[in-house]
Amino acid sequence: MSMGHSDEVNSSCANAAADRARLVIFVGGFDPRGARHYHQMMRSESQKQVAVSGKGEYVIGNRDKWLSGREEKPIHSLWSIRQQEAAKNAATDFLFFDWHDQVRANWPEGRATVFRQALGTYAAIWRLRQWLKPIHEQARFTLWALAYPIVYVALVCLLGAGLGMALGSVIASGAWAGVLALLVWVLVCWGGFVLDGHIHVSWLLRILNFAHLSSSQAFPVLDARMEALAADVAKGVRENRWREVVVVGFSVGTVQAVKLISVLRQRMAIDQVGATSSMLASPPYGNLLSLVTLGNCIPLFGLFPGAVALRRTLRELAQDETVYWADISSPSDSVCFGMCDVVGLSLREDGLCKPKASGPVLKTASKIEQWGVNPQAVCSPRFHKLFHAASYRWLRRNKMRMHFQYLMAGEIAGAYDYFELLSSPGLIRDHIQKKLVR
Repeated sequence: MSMGHSDEVNSSCANAAADRARLVIFVGGFDPRGARHYHQMMRSESQKQVAVSGKGEYVIGNRDKWLSGREEKPIHSLWSIRQQEAAKNAATDFLFFDWHDQVRANWPEGRATVFRQALGTYAAIWRLRQWLKPIHEQARFTLWALAYPIVYVALVCLLGAGLGMALGSVIASGAWAGVLALLVWVLVCWGGFVLDGHIHVSWLLRILNFAHLSSSQAFPVLDARMEALAADVAKGVRENRWREVVVVGFSVGTVQAVKLISVLRQRMAIDQVGATSSMLASPPYGNLLSLVTLGNCIPLFGLFPGAVALRRTLRELAQDETVYWADISSPSDSVCFGMCDVVGLSLREDGLCKPKASGPVLKTASKIEQWGVNPQAVCSPRFHKLFHAASYRWLRRNKMRMHFQYLMAGEIAGAYDYFELLSSPGLIRDHIQKKLVR
């Protein structure tokens, strides 16, 4: 098995034992664009961040394939991240977990299909309306954003009908008035579809529809892909390849990241038992495995009744002291659940019996309840500190652009720097505690 394109090609990712790299496994959101897009974005945005922060240049390596030996065709991509002025052990191997083929399989091309599917999604949410109250209490802007598409469609239809009847009564009479009213209604609705290309209503609906679908449909291809990757990573850990393994989930990818970290925990536990039974020293798993969620959408996926497996995984993760979980999500990002009780909102009726937290609980926001030890840090990137007032007002109006800000450069140097987070020396938990936890 090879964990890169070749030993020669990935020499920048192979570090001596004394200067081991961090392995970051990145799981992107519900986005049909693959590794090439995110690699190019990282290169361009990291250079913008250098101009803002004034720190050393970030060097983003070439994009290569992660070869597994368990898969007939390479799927995931690998590149390196390094800051020139940083310590030697600040290098990072960035593994892009590719699932965009599964996204494309559930990405209707026509927006009319998206809106039609949304009718079933909203009907399901209406039946679950009793579980929306705690979401409204903790993330009312997110709840409003989820209702925004259906309100938008209703307003466009009402505007078209009202304008059509008004013009029909003024300009024409009889049957021609009805024809004119229908024509105006069609034109206004068409204009609404065109406007959707700029305000991304259908993008929100795609996320909603996928959350609804995921609660009742299995994804065996993704499950097998996670198992294969976990086996590869566990082998690398046994070989002392990395100083730590960090799973970074973004947007809808936070749900897949929770599943992946669970598979990694299980694989490492199996390896540890095997090492102990064979009279070998146990692998140093303590302080090794971390999860970072950016702009999390987890409670949305935990809302639906069929998401039993996800809620069980969340409950287990919340009580696992061997994993450090930090949730970095902004309240100003209305598409995510920023500064919320992520686990509690997701468990619904399953979480009414709150387990007592055990072990050390690191500093979190005062409003965040603990359903275990995780997440050990719940913090905001404080986007309003990273932009000038005019730019931030524009950012607040553009929901899609705001949601992607976790992966992009700001205008003003601040505590949150995505590229510094990935390439920071030492353990990522130490960087988060020092820079982001308030």
